[in-house]
Amino acid sequence: MHIVKILSFITALSFLFFSCIKDDKEESVINYINVGNQVPSFAVEDTTGNTFSSKQFLDKHSLLVFFGTYCPDCKQVLPVIEEVWKEMKKDDKFQLVTISREETAETVSEYWKENQFTMPFYLDPTRGNVFALFANNTIPRIYLIGPEENVVWMSVESLDISAKELIDKIREL
Repeated sequence: MHIVKILSFITALSFLFFSCIKDDKEESVINYINVGNQVPSFAVEDTTGNTFSSKQFLDKHSLLVFFGTYCPDCKQVLPVIEEVWKEMKKDDKFQLVTISREETAETVSEYWKENQFTMPFYLDPTRGNVFALFANNTIPRIYLIGPEENVVWMSVESLDISAKELIDKIREL
């Protein structure tokens, strides 16, 4: 009985490790939004009920990040995004929109607390409806959105640049 529990745990853990790469190995990654595209219309809420609407991208330099606290790739990317936030948060023309995909407020809040993150986050708890406007699977997804509400740069599954390089990209806008 003890061996069955251990094997079940290992199996469940392996699913978590591979969930970031693709949600379903049979389904290929489809990007619905790419560089050059306008951001689709959406709204998300934070844990206090404040709403962020995609209309708020207008006239701002925005970093949009889709993540899951269960995702190993996201766990590597989020500290870099936090560094960007700490450097850019006082810039009136910059905004960071991090959206947790299909997780509860409690789960994300606990993860933020454990990692001492100060950046804001929003929730997309119901089947990833907002995420589904951008792609069919694969996180993390990072979009740099220009002041005309169009995607000017994006990264999928990983972030191959440093916080400083990302900040430079944002400031170039």
